[in-house]
Amino acid sequence: MKKLIVSDLDGTLIPEGTQTIDPDFWPALDRLLEQGYLFYAASGRQYANMRRLFADYGDRIGFISENGSVVTEAEQVVFVDELPPKLMREVAEDMMRFPMAEICLSGVKACYIKPRTEWFANQIENVLQNVTGRFESLDQIDDRIVKSSIYIHDFEKHVGEIQGYFQERYGEYADFVLAGNGWLDMILKGSGKGKALNFVLERKGIAPEDVVVFGDNQNDISMLEAVPCSYAVESAKPEVKTHAARTCASVAGVLREILLM
Repeated sequence: MKKLIVSDLDGTLIPEGTQTIDPDFWPALDRLLEQGYLFYAASGRQYANMRRLFADYGDRIGFISENGSVVTEAEQVVFVDELPPKLMREVAEDMMRFPMAEICLSGVKACYIKPRTEWFANQIENVLQNVTGRFESLDQIDDRIVKSSIYIHDFEKHVGEIQGYFQERYGEYADFVLAGNGWLDMILKGSGKGKALNFVLERKGIAPEDVVVFGDNQNDISMLEAVPCSYAVESAKPEVKTHAARTCASVAGVLREILLM
């Protein structure tokens, strides 16, 4: 019997380019929770941002945020996967050398940006409404950094060059994966959403066979591979679909099928 549902947000529950969760999802979530299922939202987003999206459910669901670097349950942080400070600094300094890229360093307390454009600052601070700090020097950041990311302007033109550079330079230690909406995220080898999901399974005493996972992008692959019942949505990257057991038109549609079992 399935006990736990885990879903990515952007591109999976949230259509690309929007900030709104599929309205068909909410009735299914209510029924799942009423019947005793557990639900965890899993995203590259900041916890505070995710918490607002699930405003009425904060104490009823779990959150895997920052690509699996932080797990929060009932408003309490129960897991943190910090980046090694020396490696983080080296990668961050390299990221800032690309004029077409914007850096975002995510900590446990906030995310930190050094915006090159007011558009990017507005996107982080006002559209996403992240808890945000600006920095001039990395030495100004007093936090445990759990994720290093770059937003790439003119994404299709530049992503190949930038992803290739970081993968070649740091591929021994980390992968640099597409995270949707113009973002490239650094994920340490052995880390990511899959590691966080395995932590949750051990903490809750749930077997992988009792879990359903949904995703659409490269940063979802580790959790799609962690369980036998995984779905890539139809709009997922082709290479992501090869790591999922199935595809689906929508998360809500699959959840309705589960509720009928």
